[in-house]
Amino acid sequence: MALLSALFASASVSADEKRDDHPARRMWAELNLTADQEAQFKEINSRYAPARRESAQRIEELREKINQEILRDKPSKSMLIQYAGTIGETQKKMSLASVSHLLEVKAVLTPEQFKTFVSMSSAAAGGRRGGGRRADGESPGGGE
Repeated sequence: MALLSALFASASVSADEKRDDHPARRMWAELNLTADQEAQFKEINSRYAPARRESAQRIEELREKINQEILRDKPSKSMLIQYAGTIGETQKKMSLASVSHLLEVKAVLTPEQFKTFVSMSSAAAGGRRGGGRRADGESPGGGE
């Protein structure tokens, strides 16, 4: 899942993308993308970004509802279960969309570029989440 999260975070299309230090620009430079690949990458990301933002917002709203319910004098266990279930369904939809997104990106890149992309994305996700897995399946600390 960390790779999928990094896919969106590091390759998102944004207003400040023109900066040379923008993560997407650095990634594209390291991958040595052609102009056509870069255009395809941007198009793919622009299709998935709105749904991802909406899902993330929905999950945050549900988490807030859980917090509010728990703070009540007599929290409703059935409401908490319902909120948790809805979060799970939303996360599943996000994961399925992320897999589709990742497969589309893979189709644009050469095998070597994709291997580099996976390594870069895994490293970026591990740095943000304080863990994660490398492309070779090992944990960043070597599995210790």
